[in-house]
Amino acid sequence: MNKLLSLFLFLSTALPLSAQHVHSVVGFPSAEPGYSLGVSACYAGQIGDYLVMAGGCNFPEAGKPKKYYAGVYAARIDREALQWRLVGFLPESAAYGATVASGDSLLFIGGNNNDHSLASVYSVHLNAAGTGIALNRLADLSATADNMAVALAGTDVFVVGGNQNGKPSADVLRYQLDSNVTNQGANSIAQASNNTAFVTLRVPGAPRVQPVAAAYNNKVYVWGGFYAHGEQSKVHTDGYVYDIRTKEWGVLSAPRSGDGEEMTLSGGIAWAEGNRLYATGGVNRTIFLDAISGRYECVEKDDYLKQPIGWYKFSGNLYVFDAVAGQWLTTTFANQALARAGAQAVPTRLGVYYIGGELKPALRTPQIVLVEK
Repeated sequence: MNKLLSLFLFLSTALPLSAQHVHSVVGFPSAEPGYSLGVSACYAGQIGDYLVMAGGCNFPEAGKPKKYYAGVYAARIDREALQWRLVGFLPESAAYGATVASGDSLLFIGGNNNDHSLASVYSVHLNAAGTGIALNRLADLSATADNMAVALAGTDVFVVGGNQNGKPSADVLRYQLDSNVTNQGANSIAQASNNTAFVTLRVPGAPRVQPVAAAYNNKVYVWGGFYAHGEQSKVHTDGYVYDIRTKEWGVLSAPRSGDGEEMTLSGGIAWAEGNRLYATGGVNRTIFLDAISGRYECVEKDDYLKQPIGWYKFSGNLYVFDAVAGQWLTTTFANQALARAGAQAVPTRLGVYYIGGELKPALRTPQIVLVEK
């Protein structure tokens, strides 16, 4: 009887993961020269029946500087093909910010470009026809922020780690939105509350650039991220959870691959669906740490960018964290199409659209896939 019960419990945990399916979707924006090659670190979310993406960056010409984009694009949600339309422009080209869905709008938060890092927060509203946007600037963050993660808990946006004021950070900016942002929609999004962004807490330990974050039940969950500082460099595998009510941090275990190896979510993406938190993508800890520390024991520095895609071992695992039980479920699903860094994930009624990102350092992809249950 005990063995049968154990088998049932195992199957009930594993089946939701193994039931996933990754479906390729045709279509990627192409209005700006070079954009059709694919971008990473764009802003992306859902407004009504439309996917919206904006900004991002890539290397359209070998040997030339990274290019940042300003276009805002919309496409009606479809399982097979996305017909993207250029519906507006950001005030300036940007990438490496973050997106939060708020009511019938999206918030584009922070980011950077070749000139500077940003503290700006914009609300973006799409008209009913999906042909144009209204862009309103809210109160700025109290610091510039890029390569961070964000999580929305109630009407508070938690901006976690990244580079803040140009330095790797573990600080968390708690950005308090006016209640009208979520309750009244775009027409009421004109400002955030006074003293809206400030450092209220810090994730324990070393800075975390490119971590992932998600929120559930008045708790903010953080995993991964890296800190490049010579021999003191770190690529985090573990995580922390912040209880908003008690104002206390708790330690979280690292996600594990199917064979039990601790994995990093640095450069990956996370999202919440009900009481489960999902995460995928990210770099390989060993290879990435070898590079950012300057050791280059895996390959010579001059050859680091020249290796085939598979050599970098980006993760294609799909991880699921049970926020009620406080633990990761056994990883049973992986797909090479998820093996990217800097991709964006947008949950919708059809599934989660997984957009762009890089397949290896300096190589972006225009592929969009739909992760279905």
